[in-house]
Amino acid sequence: MDPIEYDVMARVEDRHWWWRARRDILSDFIGRFAPTPTRGARRLVEVGCGSGGNLPMLSRFGEVLGAEHDAHAIDQLRRKRGGAFRVIRHTIPDPLPGPFDVLAMFDVLEHIRDDEAALDWAARQLSPGGVLIATVPAFGFLWTEQDDAVHHFRRYTPATLAKRLPHNLELLHLTCFNTILFAPIATVRAAMNVLSRRNRPPRSHLGMPPAPINSLFYHVFRQERHLLRRIRFPVGVSVLLVARHTTD
Repeated sequence: MDPIEYDVMARVEDRHWWWRARRDILSDFIGRFAPTPTRGARRLVEVGCGSGGNLPMLSRFGEVLGAEHDAHAIDQLRRKRGGAFRVIRHTIPDPLPGPFDVLAMFDVLEHIRDDEAALDWAARQLSPGGVLIATVPAFGFLWTEQDDAVHHFRRYTPATLAKRLPHNLELLHLTCFNTILFAPIATVRAAMNVLSRRNRPPRSHLGMPPAPINSLFYHVFRQERHLLRRIRFPVGVSVLLVARHTTD
């Protein structure tokens, strides 16, 4: 992404409803699916950790490593977090200092041209029985200039994401999420496409909403962590996948 996008992310990701509620949901999934290591602490890595907003949450589950390609994002992370977390500059398909029990890719695959190769690489970084937890943006009809501005190659359906898994990643869970707010978000995105001006470069719409709206959306979105324990949603703004590394 462009440096300005990392700057905005670093400012808002600790307070914005979407990042906060998503972390609550992801924390619940990690607690449910992360394997217990046979010895020592659980090892986790977030690939594409950006400015580090997820690292405190991930650290509750074991030793966490942040891996990020963009030097500007790493600078933002270190300004925010100091030396609290180990972070390396990394580019797929370079190997990681693993293996890991949990490999997280939160809204990363859509930025990678060859996402199938990236998933094959991810499997090789996991210990046997380790899990990949990935999120991606859902449904091509939700595409707006926001996707262009942050350099997305694609959006996914649950089926298209599952088809990209290599043979040694066993699918454990697959669902859409951010479903309760799907209708208003889809409406806003449709309006954005109608009103966007084509004679200027695409721009991101990241930023903080007014405090009452931010609080309302946070509490609505985070309630899905309870529903997702029982329901696999067929529609939503995002897709969440959990897959386990097998030795077959």
